[in-house]
Amino acid sequence: MPNQYVDCDGHVMENTDEIIRLVGEPFKTTGHMNPRRILPSLDRFHTPRLEERKPGTFDSSVGPEKWLQFLDKMGLEFSALFPTEGLAYGQVAFSPWAIAYAKAYNDWLCAKYLKYNSRLKGIALIPLQDVPAAVTELRRAVKDLGMVGAMLPSNGLTPHLSATHFWPVYEEAAKLDCALAVHGGCYGDLGFNTYTVFPATRALGMPVPLAIAATGMIVDGVFDEFPTLRVGFLEGGTCWIPMVLDRLAREQEYGGLRIKRKPEDYFTSGRLFCSCEGNEKALAYAIERVGPQPFMFASDFPHEISLDNCLEEIDEIVARKDLQEEHKAAILGENARRFYKI
Repeated sequence: MPNQYVDCDGHVMENTDEIIRLVGEPFKTTGHMNPRRILPSLDRFHTPRLEERKPGTFDSSVGPEKWLQFLDKMGLEFSALFPTEGLAYGQVAFSPWAIAYAKAYNDWLCAKYLKYNSRLKGIALIPLQDVPAAVTELRRAVKDLGMVGAMLPSNGLTPHLSATHFWPVYEEAAKLDCALAVHGGCYGDLGFNTYTVFPATRALGMPVPLAIAATGMIVDGVFDEFPTLRVGFLEGGTCWIPMVLDRLAREQEYGGLRIKRKPEDYFTSGRLFCSCEGNEKALAYAIERVGPQPFMFASDFPHEISLDNCLEEIDEIVARKDLQEEHKAAILGENARRFYKI
């Protein structure tokens, strides 16, 4: 077992005031910018919280200094940093604002985190609301800002992520040899935001959009068209993968679905990746179905864990009896290194 691990999915807590100062004209001179709500609601869930959040979680004070402490305490080689409020970025309808915000966010992330320490790796926002602008921003983020990839919103965009409308972005990512990651966490218009209990919304709102995105990209030929493209599906666990495999296989057999490969082959190709959770029983079965190569450890720091309990996440994987030791090593480091090409 390696003594240095890799985190495929951590988060920054955006400083809205700092990002707004980086937004170009005409937005910061309109007089109508509310710094507390510059992106749509993340989950559209309005039921008041009846219980207190577990102490130490979702720490809004976490910045680059605490992130470096976290890396050292966890023994992490690096962590890929995703947004928090920016998980709702796909719901931005006004493309000029999507373009302006992405540039400002990426500049802020680079200046505040990437330049602070090279072990903090940046995941860019790209304005998929305007595909040519998204291609340009992806190229800038990777080549000029040194980011390792970009986030694809799991929800909010039209048409579907798999549509040929977005293929220029996938072509550019393949040329740049960078990662793209569909990240869960935005629940609007999926039905789950109508629940009366938020944990139930989160329970299904995380994995289902990943299943939708992966299925679309498989059946619409994205991975066939771009054979070197690497796409991750993050923060929804692994339980959705056997469901997608079985349902697509059934449609191949009985429903007339025509795809160039068996569903399992896309997951064993070395180009689809998925974050996993240390205590999910489904992980062992997912490995049985497609092997260990897609699965990566994700801390989700500082959302669900704190500096005090962070080692529990890795210990859960290390202590498992239903995973082979070489599979644990791949999950805790090797797979994420391959995904981000670090």
